[in-house]
Amino acid sequence: MKKKLYNLILLSTLLITSSFYALNTKAEADIIAVLTLKVSGSGYLPDYGLYIAQYLDKLGIKVNIKNEEWIVFIGTLTVTYDFDLAFLGLTGGGTIYDQMELFGENGSLNYFGINSEIPYGDDNEEMLEQGSLVMGLEERQQHYYKWQQLIMDKILPMLPFFSPRSYVANWATLDGYNALWGVVESLPYMEFSSLHEGQQSTEELNDYTDLWVNLNPFVQHDSSNSYIFSLVTEPLIQMSPGFEPIKTGLIVDWQQDENNELLYKFTLRDEVFWNPSFNITGRDSSSDPLIYDNGTIVDPSILMKSDNGEFSDGSNQQVTAKDAVFTLLAYANPIINGDAADYCWIHNVWVDSNDPLSFWIEIDGDPETEEKEKYTQFLEALAVRLLPEFFLNTTDETVTYSTGGVPMKGLYNGVFNTPQWSTYGNSAFGCGKYMLDYHEKDTVAVLRASPFWFGVGAIDGTEQDLDIKTINVRFIQDLNTILEEFKAGRLDLLGEMDTFIDERKSMQDDPKFEIQSKLKNYMNFMIFNLRRPFIGGDDNFIFLNETGYENYSKALAIRKAISYAIDREEINREIHDGEYLISQSPIYPIQSYWYYNDIMKYDYNLDTSIEWLKRAGVYEENTTTVPFTIIYFVVAIFSYPLIRRRKK
Repeated sequence: MKKKLYNLILLSTLLITSSFYALNTKAEADIIAVLTLKVSGSGYLPDYGLYIAQYLDKLGIKVNIKNEEWIVFIGTLTVTYDFDLAFLGLTGGGTIYDQMELFGENGSLNYFGINSEIPYGDDNEEMLEQGSLVMGLEERQQHYYKWQQLIMDKILPMLPFFSPRSYVANWATLDGYNALWGVVESLPYMEFSSLHEGQQSTEELNDYTDLWVNLNPFVQHDSSNSYIFSLVTEPLIQMSPGFEPIKTGLIVDWQQDENNELLYKFTLRDEVFWNPSFNITGRDSSSDPLIYDNGTIVDPSILMKSDNGEFSDGSNQQVTAKDAVFTLLAYANPIINGDAADYCWIHNVWVDSNDPLSFWIEIDGDPETEEKEKYTQFLEALAVRLLPEFFLNTTDETVTYSTGGVPMKGLYNGVFNTPQWSTYGNSAFGCGKYMLDYHEKDTVAVLRASPFWFGVGAIDGTEQDLDIKTINVRFIQDLNTILEEFKAGRLDLLGEMDTFIDERKSMQDDPKFEIQSKLKNYMNFMIFNLRRPFIGGDDNFIFLNETGYENYSKALAIRKAISYAIDREEINREIHDGEYLISQSPIYPIQSYWYYNDIMKYDYNLDTSIEWLKRAGVYEENTTTVPFTIIYFVVAIFSYPLIRRRKK
């Protein structure tokens, strides 16, 4: 009897289970919308589309994926608009100030169809315009925090996906290296605890870059020149890895004038001196040292002189506001800088009459208009490498003008042909941590720690010294050669580990090495076309009736449902081994100072997704499930006597 009862229960359970399975299958088969998702290329983005199609199928949303050639795809985004969803990745740029281009009504990258007519579209436009007018740094940060929340909660034109990471390997004996800050700013904190395999000295750092061409900052076109130049110079203003201007560099303070919101005073660090103006032309590994251990110059005759006879011996030329003003005017002069238009906001700049370490900048964001305009990017624009005015400025009386209309003397057409500028391209010097000693063509550049450096680390603003006395920058272009040289111990750092995935994962388990990561200046995202029906169109203007949700439209509810239905963690895990960062904001995550982490998030939650579809009135439960279940019960009950008789 018990066995028969068990069989009956088992049979009923199977039937009930099958009824629920039938419910799920039917619910997934009920198509409530058909959407077109467009991508371009053969990378990860089409794979994302396949996952999205599977997730949205559970909601009854059928997704057709179309992969277009790039030129056709761009036409789709900007001309025809014949898509519902699209996938795009953006790299480079992406500063906080580029959001008007992406999300402004007239933005060149506004692929979403945002305009001032859709709900909260006018609020978005107003906040973007205000963001370009808020001069205070912290006030502007809070302003963009609120804007990010508005975009992700009340408009939702896109679902952010991923930001990839780049990886750097170093030998584990190297302490103090911080991949976020990079080699240059980490150097005051770096030291070797012991020798590693293949290493000759714990006081030397062996690094690499591409070939060296010219150190003149206005003719630099590759990373190798800028890397070496950054070792010998210092930025006027220090920027954090999260894109925040900070006061740990040469500029230690700035203040807005009480009576003029477009006028700012900047103050430089005291007791900073230019390194010796060594001419290293013709030097090699057999040359005498540049300086003795006590800081005395071995051969003063190799000190380069300006056109009026000035030179630096490391202690006679202090860095002052005059250098800052000269540097900014040089960058703003179209005769010598092809990107001078980036500094047209400098309406005027001058040294403070009472303080040689302070200078003033008057701002005009649009010199074409009669009235002065605000320009909020002025702090970031000061992150240029300081130039020695006493050496590079000339006594020529020719008057030239900056792109902002500031007159100046000493910079003119042909100035690069002067002995000072032409020699500086080979023998650049600054007020930085290291000095050029010599370089061998296509082989190596050797730099020595400067005993004249001012000794403050940019990372935390504390006093530091340089335990790394020599830097050997080898010129290597082949990545496989770089990898082999690193593994052999002849290089101490390897920055292309995202290229060597298998090697990197192996090194992560090897105690000889340390692997660090940092975010790339890249983010990809799924675009909602707000012009299209169902996810936009007229449904943008139909508001929900449910209490507490009256400020959300039907189309927005559907966009939220779609966003909650997509499991980005699973996509990250399956495609990227979980190594990409899942972004939650329209701001690039690398910009940590501006990126708002406490934002409205769309973590995967199918129940929440269905709730939003219900609010939109486009999702209904399958009401046939209960009758089918009852039928199964009835069949089971009436089958039992028949089974019992047959057994007898």
